Amino acid sequence: MKPFQKVIAAALAILVVISAASCTPISLSKNWSYKYDDSKISEQYDIGVYIYSLYQAYNSAKTYAEEAEGYKENEPFMDLEITDEDGNKAIAKDWIKTEADKIMMNLIALDYLVAEKEATLDEAAMESAKETAQDSWDMGPYASYGYVSPMKNELEPYGISEESFALSSYVANIKQNALFGRLYDKGGLEEVSDEELKNYCVENYLSYSSIAVNLYESSTDDDGNSKSEKFGDKKIKNIKSDLEAIAKKLSDGSMTFEKASEKAKKDYKIDDNSVTTDSVNFKEDFENDNADIYKALKKLNNNEATVITVGEDGDSPIAYIVFKNNIKNAAKDYVTENHASVLSNMKNNDITDLLKKTADELRESDALQVNEGAIGRYDSGMFFVKSDTTQAATTADDDDDADDSDDSDDE
Repeated sequence: MKPFQKVIAAALAILVVISAASCTPISLSKNWSYKYDDSKISEQYDIGVYIYSLYQAYNSAKTYAEEAEGYKENEPFMDLEITDEDGNKAIAKDWIKTEADKIMMNLIALDYLVAEKEATLDEAAMESAKETAQDSWDMGPYASYGYVSPMKNELEPYGISEESFALSSYVANIKQNALFGRLYDKGGLEEVSDEELKNYCVENYLSYSSIAVNLYESSTDDDGNSKSEKFGDKKIKNIKSDLEAIAKKLSDGSMTFEKASEKAKKDYKIDDNSVTTDSVNFKEDFENDNADIYKALKKLNNNEATVITVGEDGDSPIAYIVFKNNIKNAAKDYVTENHASVLSNMKNNDITDLLKKTADELRESDALQVNEGAIGRYDSGMFFVKSDTTQAATTADDDDDADDSDDSDDE
């Protein structure tokens, strides 16, 4: 995930690496951290925006540190060498500082490009973003699901205000959307045509249909607990043989997918939820979310089918008939109905690269000012707090050891 994307993503997930109740409070400050002042824009970000950038960088570094040699759960990791998703190696405390700077420069670059490209910020969208930020601040991003975890409790003790949080996340998202539309959407400076989107869809999406048949039986015990019991080898073999016969007919064109699904529904008592028809998927996402089906589709030509089994080693395996549709037949309608998402997939890397390029250029400008004295007061490892749970467990273990020692002495 690129630096600016991390700015957005961090606002939409609850980060549980910090116990705010036990952290050391830091006074809120009106000091500025980064500012850019020229004929196009005059933007100034307070120190809270920088602290939030440092906070995001810390959490990313923690993820990498967990995979690093020498990492110990619930211990500081600032001196460990980490490797980020781009393969860059660095000492964690240095990487965090560098990453926080990248996030700040992407915010500056975004403001610069919005002004330069004359992108229009929708006032209603901006107000909505601020309201959403306030909701996350007061209740947490998942309050609507009944999980209340205010971002305020996580961030404010470190000197991050609600305004700083909003600017770094939801408001920045609105700015990026405005810039994206100004560049690539209909009527944009670098408008992407429907034909270009269609061609992109053909190259980067796939269309398939599938039928899922359980190779196990579900039941509920006397206590109300559900359990699964895998069919015997002979029954599984017979089912898969039948499904393979259907797949063969789909491949040679002697049976339509509609007829195949009707037969499977009748023979195996499956419902519509077990049948996927003409599903179009972005390959990159599909590979991650449905790896087994994706691998099968890669081996098929258009209008061919195969049978795969998922979870074969467990107690609830499922057999799938997987049929590969011709994406060319679906691309035009799919692009029409999903214009925004296809455009986003197509140009997301471009706007990320543009932000990085602009940030690098602005870094060399005399108009950029960085308050080194202010940001230097904040340490990369300031967010680390030893978990109370682990401390309690350790104390309990020590007590047990002491009891054991006493027992030994008695003996």
